[in-house]
Amino acid sequence: MFRFKVMPDGAEPFEVEAMTRDIFQWERTTRNGGFNKLKDEMRTEDLYAVAYFASRRHDLYTGTLAEFRETCDFDILPDQDAEADPTQPEASGTS
Repeated sequence: MFRFKVMPDGAEPFEVEAMTRDIFQWERTTRNGGFNKLKDEMRTEDLYAVAYFASRRHDLYTGTLAEFRETCDFDILPDQDAEADPTQPEASGTS
């Protein structure tokens, strides 16, 4: 669903994939939270929570959500399952 590269202060970065269980935890703790809202609005606050729940579920982070927000940065990584763009031009060589 979402892949994150999490960069905690003073610790090694790690990658984590958020799945439906993590989205569900976010929905349970967020007023008016829903997957469509998450996809359409992409608020950083919400993405922090999803990355946090995924990191906790994978035992990659042990602190609180507030600590995660204060001590971690993250990047959203591209979907590995996305197909290659068929419209990309092929490399052409000249002799």
